Amino acid sequence: FLMEPQRDYFDYLYRAEDLRTLAGRKYHSKRNFVNRFRSEHADWQYEPLTTDSGEDCLQVAAAWCENRDCDASAVLGNEYRAIEEALQHFDLLGLRGGIIRLNGRPVAFSFGEALNTDTVVIHMEKADPAIQGLYAMINQECCRQAWGDVEFINREEDMGEEGLRKAKDSYYPVRLVEKYKIYLREG
Repeated sequence: FLMEPQRDYFDYLYRAEDLRTLAGRKYHSKRNFVNRFRSEHADWQYEPLTTDSGEDCLQVAAAWCENRDCDASAVLGNEYRAIEEALQHFDLLGLRGGIIRLNGRPVAFSFGEALNTDTVVIHMEKADPAIQGLYAMINQECCRQAWGDVEFINREEDMGEEGLRKAKDSYYPVRLVEKYKIYLREG
């Protein structure tokens, strides 16, 4: 067999405590985003996701898709459909997560599932890109409130998208979980 690493599909693994606290110099800019969000938006609230949150999450995902032109991309269109399916079967899939509201309006959500006793995998996270600091906020709040009991957070792959890779690297993963294509050796 031949094994070929697939960098675009390596998972990003983080210490959960790092994402909960954003402590230290390396997280200075993330803390600034969170603090700015908190100071500019006094009327925000975090809620745990439930089966009743599905429509609100789809509202956020639809707005995100409109901004990203999901209709023109099979990958993004499939991602939206995956969000729909996951939310329809939220409890059955054992998902957990949270939603952030501003003035009662849903603006961000994140959800995932336990991989094992010490690691969770975040499958989906969407936020209104016009609201500065919102992605940092939903990330930190979900790590604190939905995943306060785990040691590691796996935020999956970047699929080769440079912006996503930069965003995931900016949280300083402790490890990249390598994935490979395996081929039969000819001859």
